[in-house]
Amino acid sequence: MKSTASRLTIGIALIIAIGSVAPVYAEWNKGLEAYKAKDWARAATEFQEVTKTNPDYVGGYYMLGLCQRSQNNLSAALGNLRKAVELDAAGEKPDPRYSIALAQGLNQAKQYSDAYTTLKAFDFGSLPASYRTSYALLFANAANETNRSGEAVNVLKAQTRADSSNAALFQALGVAQDDLGYDSEAYAAFKKAYELNPKDQTSGRYAVRSAIKVARRSSSSSEKTRYYTEAARIAERLAASNPSFEHNLYAGEAWLGAQQYSKALTWFEKAKAQQSRNALVYYYIGQCYTSMGQMGNALSSLQQALNLGSGNADLRKKIYNQMGYVHEKNKDFAKAKQSYLEADNTRQAAAMDNKAEAQAGNVEHEQACRDFKLKIDALAMQAQEFEKLGDMESANQMRDQLAVLQRQYTETCR
Repeated sequence: MKSTASRLTIGIALIIAIGSVAPVYAEWNKGLEAYKAKDWARAATEFQEVTKTNPDYVGGYYMLGLCQRSQNNLSAALGNLRKAVELDAAGEKPDPRYSIALAQGLNQAKQYSDAYTTLKAFDFGSLPASYRTSYALLFANAANETNRSGEAVNVLKAQTRADSSNAALFQALGVAQDDLGYDSEAYAAFKKAYELNPKDQTSGRYAVRSAIKVARRSSSSSEKTRYYTEAARIAERLAASNPSFEHNLYAGEAWLGAQQYSKALTWFEKAKAQQSRNALVYYYIGQCYTSMGQMGNALSSLQQALNLGSGNADLRKKIYNQMGYVHEKNKDFAKAKQSYLEADNTRQAAAMDNKAEAQAGNVEHEQACRDFKLKIDALAMQAQEFEKLGDMESANQMRDQLAVLQRQYTETCR
């Protein structure tokens, strides 16, 4: 399953010292000095000289590859990093630092299958502890992109236990679990990542989207409310630190799901102020007004959404379906039917015919009851007139008839 969240771009600074076996050459020292100053071009020139004078030295190719990768010269970087891995493999025990650096470059170049194969050559449990977080993040990225998210989850779970305060690990774990459809687990991971690093708004946005997904798929009303409410609170935190259109919209969507319509409307109005021609915002505002019983405002907002979003077929159907619902609540079944037809909701459109017929029948029934009531009132007046004239026999006969008619009226008209 492909993740609905955006893929993580993992950038890991592998600050791994080169061993004391480095050749003592002026080019090497100059290269290190430039590398530390982030002067990648000058450093690459110096390390290029090192590879020429020491063609069998692993460190020269490794450092040259790192410089080129930092320059986004990925083709050259991968060539030199592969050379480093190749030379290192001739030793008794390969050093994983070189393969980890190569895998990062491969991920950057979107050569995920090669990155996966490169990292899979090492047993995660046997790696030095200092390498494991970098390895886990890179491996997870490559595994996710090659439909091996289950492997990513296994490695990341192991490393989050060992490095439990690393927000990047939990974010990567959430992406892998989301790929597998483990919605609630993904939400917990993203939430943890955001708690560990509140400055990383990406984790916060992932947490909001995951919580909303869990809520929508839940069959429990209490669980729906819980997840929507948690999503709304995270979205409000995001909006407080960065009041962007996206964050305001997320807060509105989450509160709408939690059935807190006034709160949702407040956030949607903020979003509307930022993008006044966004059809989706007007659609959501229309939903809020509908649930608040303000049908006139609902129809106005939905019409505006329709005017702005006519090019989006899916949104257009949603808008018409909502308009159909509002017209139905207003008992304007002809307009409701037309709106449902525009939404391709033929089943609900057909139901409007039945409701219109029932409404027409109700009108006839109500008129018959009004006529019946007039007849009863007329008989009652006649009975009173007979009493005034002293004709009690006729008055009693009238009252007997009234009793029968009143019972019939109660049974049929109330």
